[in-house]
Amino acid sequence: MEYSDWELVREIKAGNEEAMETLVRRWYPQVFGYVYKIIGREDDSYDVTQEVFLSVIKNIGSYLPLKRFDAWLFTIAHNKCMDYFKANRACVTTDVGVAEICDVSIPFEGRIVDSVVMDGVLSRLTPHQRETVILHYIEGHTAKEIARVTNTPLPTVKSRISASRKILKKLLEDVRYE
Repeated sequence: MEYSDWELVREIKAGNEEAMETLVRRWYPQVFGYVYKIIGREDDSYDVTQEVFLSVIKNIGSYLPLKRFDAWLFTIAHNKCMDYFKANRACVTTDVGVAEICDVSIPFEGRIVDSVVMDGVLSRLTPHQRETVILHYIEGHTAKEIARVTNTPLPTVKSRISASRKILKKLLEDVRYE
């Protein structure tokens, strides 16, 4: 039987350790993927992902079902990524090359979803823009949800989406013509 996130949280609050293991197994790949795309360094991403789940365990009592569990979880992941950048005081970029995106028959948004994993393109964005692109185009969050998760004003999020879209469009067009 498949339990919902809320049912697992309820079981965790009741002291069921197996429920915590199930919740971690369910969400670990998505959280690690998100953290890796933001930070760009595999070893550090494992460490930050571990910190995310330790924080979840520590703060599970404060989770209320009024908020979607994934929004609560990714808020924690966002905060841990920002803590990482503060601690390292450097803009970390990745070193995976840019793949070709030549099929212009696919709408721009489709190319973004297919190509955003290209760290070479993402590395040209600021960490905040990169995070916004990942949350919006990959995770499918609305601007309002991103504002809530990142504790950023909605107009700022919309501006980041717009600016990132323009930058990515230009980068993807450059790749197409190379």
